[in-house]
Amino acid sequence: MKKALWEIVFLLMSFGSVAAVIAPNVPEGYYRLGWIYIISMLGIGVLTLYAEKIIAWCDKQLGIDKGE
Repeated sequence: MKKALWEIVFLLMSFGSVAAVIAPNVPEGYYRLGWIYIISMLGIGVLTLYAEKIIAWCDKQLGIDKGE
């Protein structure tokens, strides 16, 4: 139930951000929030694509050996 609720919330936020950017008569604050949401989701996607490399770099910096 909780998972479905969060999926609906994020789905509405995604559609709302696109609608706020596309609609002609949206207050400036909503327009900016829409762009911030879209850009942050793209950033999270890039971080997800490079997650293995980021984890390996962090392990190297912290001196953690995964072979143990």
